[in-house]
Amino acid sequence: MQPLPLRVRLAAWYFVVLCLAFGAFSLFAFFEVRGSIQSAVDEGLRDRAADIRELLERQSSPEQVKHELAEGSSVRGEDDILQIEETHGEWVYSSVSALRYGLQLARPGKPGEKVEFSTMYSKGMPLRILNGQLQAADKMYDVQIAAPMDDFYEAVNRFRLVLLFSVPALLLVASAGGYWLSRKAVAPVGEIARAAQSISEHELSKRLPILQTGDELQSLSETSNEMFSRLESAFKRVTQFTADASHELRTPIALMRTRTEVALRKPRSEGEYKETIVRIHQESERTSALIENLMTLARADSGNEALQVTPTDLNEVFLEISEPAKLLAEGKSIHYQQRLAETPLRVSGNAPSLRRLFLILIDNAVKYTPPEGRISVALDASDGAAVTEIRDTGVGISPTDLPHIFERFYRADESRSRESGGTGLGLSIAKWIAEAHHGSISVVSKVGEGSVIRVQIPLVEDGP
Repeated sequence: MQPLPLRVRLAAWYFVVLCLAFGAFSLFAFFEVRGSIQSAVDEGLRDRAADIRELLERQSSPEQVKHELAEGSSVRGEDDILQIEETHGEWVYSSVSALRYGLQLARPGKPGEKVEFSTMYSKGMPLRILNGQLQAADKMYDVQIAAPMDDFYEAVNRFRLVLLFSVPALLLVASAGGYWLSRKAVAPVGEIARAAQSISEHELSKRLPILQTGDELQSLSETSNEMFSRLESAFKRVTQFTADASHELRTPIALMRTRTEVALRKPRSEGEYKETIVRIHQESERTSALIENLMTLARADSGNEALQVTPTDLNEVFLEISEPAKLLAEGKSIHYQQRLAETPLRVSGNAPSLRRLFLILIDNAVKYTPPEGRISVALDASDGAAVTEIRDTGVGISPTDLPHIFERFYRADESRSRESGGTGLGLSIAKWIAEAHHGSISVVSKVGEGSVIRVQIPLVEDGP
């Protein structure tokens, strides 16, 4: 079964909430009005009882009491329902209306109570009755006072009818308004959905319309557009990465194919075949290194290349790479110097990755430093971080190339990189390793004078 549209569900929930609210309000209003009317009638009966007590205390003669009560009854008419009897049984007064309704005088049913209220029907008339005992002039009297409730009940019934007819009408009007408001509220959502459906992998530059409403819909559009921007950037990086990788792989494969085709065109000497095989082997090694670097970066991008870290002393890391670093420098007759910290510098790190990081940077410095140049490595602590500076006296990096050197496959000098066997991925891997250790890597360079690469990795506190 297909779910109902959002606007219908919102209107339905709005209708249910209104039904509950109006129902609760109607019940509360009805019982409150009825209770208020009954309280007002009871208060009137109490006042009547107080007046009778005052009359009994003021008049000593029973005839005078009867006379004044009869005069009051003639003024009140049929609404004067009153009976008074002395406690020992002698009648003092009984109004005509009381006799007509045939009311029986009764004392309060609960011990200790002087007044008791009750409601009863007599000859089709609803009556609110007060039964009580009064003390006046050292005598006790049983008093019964009643008030007709027909007019009050009629008012209550009219109020109930008003509620029964007005509440459903209000519900219908309010529900129609709620449906209209829900349609108006979700209309921008439809626009956003249609705009989102029009965005494909070929049109990632398109964005959702920003509704200047200052509410959640505007926030949703802005957040979605930020997400699309990130997706577009990631998609471009993947596309560029794929194109660059294809280009980098095509070159060595084309070279190997060309060399084999040339070697097979005619018979060759053993030396020529050996030279061809050696060059093909060199290209295959370079291709293997490129593929390995591509796989490393791909795993890093996917988040699957999680490093297993332990407290690692960077002094020991540099001692382990000291020999291969010197061999790299000596291969180009470059003077290599290394200065380590006087105390252990422990970081939360992965030792093999850290060795790879610093060898990449040293190898990069060797590639771009001419013979008889200098490379110096200094390790120290500063502001809670282990700081490594690798200085060289190489060709330097131009201000134009400097912002891009950590981008994949970027080469400031294509011909020099090709000759040195670089893949254009080393610095990208170095940056990833530094950031995976919650560190940073930066470069300061001047053309013709050399470069300084600075790596900072947070130190960890020594255990107890």
